[in-house]
Amino acid sequence: MPKTRVNDIDMYYEVHGQGQPLVMIRGFGSNAGHWYAQIPALAPHFQVVIFDNRGIGRTDQPDSPYSISMMAEDTVGLMTALGLERVHVLGMSMGGMIAQRIAIDHPERVKGLVLVCTHCGGDQLVRASDEVLGIFSEYVMTGTPEAAARTPECLFAPDTVAKRPEIVRGYQAVSAEHPPSLQSMMNQFAAVQGHDTFHDLPRVQAPTLVLTGDLDVLIPPENSRILAERIPGARLRIIEGGAHQFTVEQADAFNQAVLDFLQALE
Repeated sequence: MPKTRVNDIDMYYEVHGQGQPLVMIRGFGSNAGHWYAQIPALAPHFQVVIFDNRGIGRTDQPDSPYSISMMAEDTVGLMTALGLERVHVLGMSMGGMIAQRIAIDHPERVKGLVLVCTHCGGDQLVRASDEVLGIFSEYVMTGTPEAAARTPECLFAPDTVAKRPEIVRGYQAVSAEHPPSLQSMMNQFAAVQGHDTFHDLPRVQAPTLVLTGDLDVLIPPENSRILAERIPGARLRIIEGGAHQFTVEQADAFNQAVLDFLQALE
C-alpha cells in the first residue's frame, strides 16, 4: 500500500475512484479503514483520498507533541504530493477540526467543506457529560481492555449497542488491525485539547455542510449549531438516530447527505 513523505513523517494513504477529489479525514484514534461504509458509496462519484493521520495506523507515530495545525499541514502536504490543487474536504470529529484549520489557512485549496460530529474548541466548546468524559479519558490514558469495553456507549447509539452489536464489532475489528500506541493516543488527545477556531471560522470561504447525529454524546450537537452559525452560509443537518459514529450506524443517511451536498457544487 502506498506511502509518501510529508513533512517529518511517512504517511499512508489510499485513492479510490475518479473525478473531483474528495479528501476524507478521520478522527481521534481512527485509521483510514474506518471509512469502510463510505468508499463503496462515494468512490463511484469522486476520487476519494483517505489516509492515516500522524500517530495512527500505518503512518509514522513520532513521540513529539502534535497539534491540529500540524495535522492540517500534513493533509495539505499529502494533497500537494498527490498533485491535488483544489479538493472537497470532509473531516469527522478530530478530522473535522483538521478540516476547519485547512479551510481557514488554505482557502484556495478547498472547494467544498463537510464537518462531521466536530466542534470549534476553546471557551465555546459544549462539553460531553462528566460520565462520558470520564469513560473516554480513562481509555486514552490507560488503553486497557476494560476501558476500551466501555467506549461503545460513547460512540454509538444505545439501540446500536443493544440491537446491532455487529456494527460495533465491525468498527472495533478495524481498530484492532492497526492499534495506536498509548503515547500516540495521548499526543492526538493533547492536539484536540488545544484546538480553538471560534474566532477564525468567519474566514471560511468554502461552501460548508455541518453534519451531526442527534444522539452524539461525545461531541454534543450544540457544537455543530455553533459551527453552522459562525461559518458564512453554512448548512446544518442533524441525522435522527445517529450518534458519534453514525458514519457506520447510519451510513446510508450519511452518504446520501454528503452526495447531495457535494454533487450540487459540481
